[in-house]
Amino acid sequence: MIPPGPSSSPHRRRQVTAAMNETLPPWNVLVLESHHSSEFTMQPRTHSFLKVIYILAGAGDLHLEDRQFRFAADDCLVVPPGVSNWISDGDSTPVSLYAGCIGASVLRCDPTLGEGLSVCHQTGPDRVTLSIAATLRRMVYCQDAQAETCGVEMLVDAWKLIRLVLGLSMSSRGSTVATRSHREPDADRDAVRAYVDELSTTFLEATTIDAAAASVQLSRRTFTEMFRNETGTTWLKHVGSLRIRHAAKLLATTDLPIASVAFESGFADLSTFYRRFSSSLHCSPAVYRQQIQAAAQ
Repeated sequence: MIPPGPSSSPHRRRQVTAAMNETLPPWNVLVLESHHSSEFTMQPRTHSFLKVIYILAGAGDLHLEDRQFRFAADDCLVVPPGVSNWISDGDSTPVSLYAGCIGASVLRCDPTLGEGLSVCHQTGPDRVTLSIAATLRRMVYCQDAQAETCGVEMLVDAWKLIRLVLGLSMSSRGSTVATRSHREPDADRDAVRAYVDELSTTFLEATTIDAAAASVQLSRRTFTEMFRNETGTTWLKHVGSLRIRHAAKLLATTDLPIASVAFESGFADLSTFYRRFSSSLHCSPAVYRQQIQAAAQ
């Protein structure tokens, strides 16, 4: 599960007793981080925007007009525009969640979306739900930073969310296990090979080896062996090298502060970033940037 970040955002509240205000900013994209108290209640509401919900902790029910979905931590829920919805928390399990709100003006940019944006409940953690969680977390970080480019960055991530939502699988954990039991070894290797290929562009969303193994429907042990056979190294080292390579590119081609480079490269804290960067490239991030700039002059 992705931990909450700093609590400086005006859209963050601790222990709320009612649903938060969902007024969208001028760029029509907003992410709320909501932590329910034991007294939380929510009245039904209908909105004109797409809502993508990721459950950080707790359990409860999402009510969508005449339908009801039981959810738990790491689940993702999609509420299309125009659907009456409300959340009720489970007994003794107050909910914490991210809610990404994408306005109608954004959705109208592609009129072909149509029925793809339908009601959906995806149980996690898997590759898709974790990617959604990572995207929402990055959007919260962007809101907190309040940079001049916030609107543009939020729109870019909003379209990434839409792409992920369109690709959500409606299969449950139970059907995943059934599918796995009938898959041939060659199919397992193909699945790991495809995962490795995708990792070159999805490494920022990679969270744990357990989630990676689950995403290709393999046990941790089998996935670990096949991944090493495919790459010659461990999952952790491979993901780390991809993140360091990305950080080096950002240091060389942008003026982002080093702290921002660390976050944008998938590192949760600066000390880990400095240690792994220095171990890999034999110099600190600051020195690396200076060397690149000097070589370009």
